Amino acid sequence: MVPAEIDPLYLHGTLLNEDEKNKRILKELADVKYALDQSTIVAITDQRGKILHANAQFCKISQYQLEELLGQDHRILNSGYHSKDFFKDMWATIGNGQTWHGEVRNQAKDGSFYWVDTTIVPFLNEQGKPYQYVSIRNDITSRKQMENELKRSEEKYRLITENSSDLIVTIDKEGNLLYASPSYTSFLGTEVLDKEFTNIYNWIDEEYSSNLFAYEVAMIFIKRKKSSQIEFCIKKKHGELIEVEAKVNPIVDEMGKVKTLVLVVRDITERKKTERTIYHLAYHDTLTELPNRRFFMEQLRKEVQKAEESQLQLGILFIDVDKFKYINDSYGHEMGDLILVEVANRIRECLRSTDMVARIGGDEFTILLSNIENTKEVETVAQRMTDSFREPFEVEGKSFNLSCSMGISLFPLHGKKVDELLKRADIALYTVKEQGRSGFKFFHLDMEQRSLEQILLENELRKAIQQQQFTIEYQPKKDISTGELIGMEALVRWEHPELGRISPDKFIPIAEETGLIIPLGEWVLRQGCIQNKQWQDQGYPPLKLSVNLSVRQFTQPNLPEKIKEILKEIGLEAKWLELEVTEGIFMDLDHSVSTLQEIRNLGVHVSIDDFGTGYSSISYIKHLPIDTLKIDASFIRDIHINEESEAIVKLIIDIAQTLNLNVIAEGVESQEQLLILRENGCLQGQGFLFSKPLSKNDFEGYLKQATRNA
Repeated sequence: MVPAEIDPLYLHGTLLNEDEKNKRILKELADVKYALDQSTIVAITDQRGKILHANAQFCKISQYQLEELLGQDHRILNSGYHSKDFFKDMWATIGNGQTWHGEVRNQAKDGSFYWVDTTIVPFLNEQGKPYQYVSIRNDITSRKQMENELKRSEEKYRLITENSSDLIVTIDKEGNLLYASPSYTSFLGTEVLDKEFTNIYNWIDEEYSSNLFAYEVAMIFIKRKKSSQIEFCIKKKHGELIEVEAKVNPIVDEMGKVKTLVLVVRDITERKKTERTIYHLAYHDTLTELPNRRFFMEQLRKEVQKAEESQLQLGILFIDVDKFKYINDSYGHEMGDLILVEVANRIRECLRSTDMVARIGGDEFTILLSNIENTKEVETVAQRMTDSFREPFEVEGKSFNLSCSMGISLFPLHGKKVDELLKRADIALYTVKEQGRSGFKFFHLDMEQRSLEQILLENELRKAIQQQQFTIEYQPKKDISTGELIGMEALVRWEHPELGRISPDKFIPIAEETGLIIPLGEWVLRQGCIQNKQWQDQGYPPLKLSVNLSVRQFTQPNLPEKIKEILKEIGLEAKWLELEVTEGIFMDLDHSVSTLQEIRNLGVHVSIDDFGTGYSSISYIKHLPIDTLKIDASFIRDIHINEESEAIVKLIIDIAQTLNLNVIAEGVESQEQLLILRENGCLQGQGFLFSKPLSKNDFEGYLKQATRNA
């Protein structure tokens, strides 16, 4: 009888005769042999290991013909990888009649290596001694290669982890430490991870950041957030705080559930110190250490919102030091700066601890009085200031008698919007100065009747645009290292037939306020492009013309289309035009990015003018599609005597180089300034050291001279 486990059809044996059953068994054995030959490497050896049989798979992987294998032992395949003890153990096992299993690296005929998962089964005689061996092998070369790759990768990442200056840790949901790279010693200030450091929450300074860290970790575990970046403070063993930045990534199981977190922690203490220094420099006036215009504006917006919600009153004071220009003209700017420092100190002494004073430029200061109960409080502060200025200012052994003029507006009495409050304080200041200076006035509605000069200028400005009373002067831009002329800036000038030349400082603000800047700006753009094209047509080397765009021009609809139309009409290639925009465009970043990108798509270059006067420029500049940063002249003016100005200029140059932007300094007036700019890597400059703004004819002569010298 045939056992059931060999022949699955045994249950039907009663229906088959013995001959048919034997045929079926032989057929099944033949099928099994065929399957093994197709999928498995099979060899049969005698008790001494001589090969008696090898199937096609064996020949294929070893690259030997069958006749080359028969009569040989397996030493023909020996790769030299395994030790003598390895084979000694194998022969001891199969010699005792036991099945041996292992992984073997063999060498093929062409010298290549391959790995096989090997099972050797001994066939035993009646005495229980092996007389033949059947080896069944499967090719595992790919798997072994993968394992070796993984080992190499593990070793590589182990080396990276253990030698990284960053701290790499893994934690569980409760923050328990599962692994910490050796750099924990510098982060925690300890050589041994004591019990107090086995949970990451014990590292984190509770006062600053533990709640934020716990929230971010919870979001990753609960909501399966892919990753997070967190800044927090670590408290070292001896109490020192360091600021760190951690990139947190989850490790998930096969079900996608977060099991642990990997944190790559970087010490950013020095970077944060630098950022705070930059923030201070950008938000404070470098001369007086007072908050600057941007700081004041941000604080004013916050206080107006808070006062509106709490129904409180605010006072805004605009202050001008009377006839300060006389001091600068008579004693020089350095003496003027020293006096401004003393002015700032005296103003501080007159204020309450809750008040804020800022220097917004030149001899102009602003004061914010918060949480006031009545007008009398504001009047008391203003009178105290007026009285304080009656005391002479002693500077460098000299005595100066100064006075100040103040305009005051109140929230909500004189307005509920920031711009409205500032405008009305300025109107009140103008009224004080108009009436003889020295003193203060609160705004009232009668003051909004503008002065005769303002009305005259506005009316004359409208006529001037219609009658084209304007001209353009061109100020050269130069390569600092070679002296080569690289471009020019178009500057509008107003030659009134009766009043003579009117300063841009007087008519540009009026043009901005009334909207006349749009037709005036378009005229400057068009005429500048026409002149640039004419110079090119006359055979002069092509130069890039820079034209200023005010915030109001920048926000007008269809600006890129208008620029494209002008360039096409004149026939000037876009690459020879550069538009300079101010930091005011940062107030609406999304619109700015979109408009600037459209302008650059035309091929026109874009420059940020007066760069460095606001912190927003440093924060958002990387988002703007621009080509050039133009360092504000206020930093260049004292770069050779003021370390903070030099530090800001160096920072701007570094930012430009990092973002692959061009950088140019404006207001270069001395060789000392030029030398420092060159040493700090600034490649281009503009200013009186090279040339004052020139009329069309004078610039053409300048251009001829530059061409001859080239």
